[in-house]
Amino acid sequence: MGSVDAKKLTGEVAARHGVLIREDDPAMALVTMSEIVLEQVLERAEARLRAVVAEAETRQKRLQQEALAWVQEEIGHAGGALRAQVLRDIDSGRLQARELVIQLSQVYSRSAVRRWVAIGIVSGLILVVIGVGLGFELGRWLR
Repeated sequence: MGSVDAKKLTGEVAARHGVLIREDDPAMALVTMSEIVLEQVLERAEARLRAVVAEAETRQKRLQQEALAWVQEEIGHAGGALRAQVLRDIDSGRLQARELVIQLSQVYSRSAVRRWVAIGIVSGLILVVIGVGLGFELGRWLR
């Protein structure tokens, strides 16, 4: 803090109170003492304020870290719950797909059996016809 301007101070006192104070007046010594005391008080207040601000910043950082940890934990819980739900849905879909495959397999196996039976009957008839035809031809040829 700068020193008090003595001329300005004496002029202000004269203007307000109508009292003329000179620079060598004992009242000026009191002004200087008051100035020194005020500087010391302000330095202490500034030091305390800096300490309070530092403590507030430390607490703010700690609260931010705690909030971050809480958010991460909650995200982890939500992610775990979501993962579990997705796995349940996948298992459910897998079960439904397995049931559909079994049903389709049964349908196709029945139709495949019918198809092979029909192919067997037709093949047998063709062989019988070929055998009968060869028998007639062989009979004509051997006669």
